[in-house]
Amino acid sequence: MHFITKYQKYFIIITISCIIGLIRWVFLDINFPLFTLSNNQLKLLELKEVVTDNSENKSQYSFEKIDFDFIKKIVSNNDFSIIDARDFESYNEGHIGMAYNIESELLMEGDEEEKEKFNTVTTDIINKGNKKIILYCWNLDCDRAEYLKAILIDTTGYFGSFENHFNESDILIYKNGWEEWESLYKE
Repeated sequence: MHFITKYQKYFIIITISCIIGLIRWVFLDINFPLFTLSNNQLKLLELKEVVTDNSENKSQYSFEKIDFDFIKKIVSNNDFSIIDARDFESYNEGHIGMAYNIESELLMEGDEEEKEKFNTVTTDIINKGNKKIILYCWNLDCDRAEYLKAILIDTTGYFGSFENHFNESDILIYKNGWEEWESLYKE
């Protein structure tokens, strides 16, 4: 009588698992590459490069001039459109002025609903004739606003064609973000 050894059992289980995994991978509807990066992953890498390049060449207007007093004046006068790049739940708990919400991480992951919301918000901002946009996130350590800025000035057309309406200098970032606003703002 022939018995299968313990190692042969492991080999059979691993082989069957790999075959089932490959069969499942073939029938997936999402873009899930086996050996290369997906289009969304490649796009995310490009955006990270744009953010890194821009953060090394910080223009004084987009990073140093947006302090609490400046953002408070913008909110009270409703001068510019404001976009909150944090997640939807955080936005619902509180946000600055009449800020829109675009969850930049979902947008970069290719979420279709967030992409549609992004197009709606940017179209609304363009139709209002606003020439400047203020972006914010949690605080200095949060990169979501920078990612959203890179998306807004993206020239590939992947997220839309809004680069014709917004220059890099038109998009300002309130770096201290929600944490500073929440701690200092008193109505």
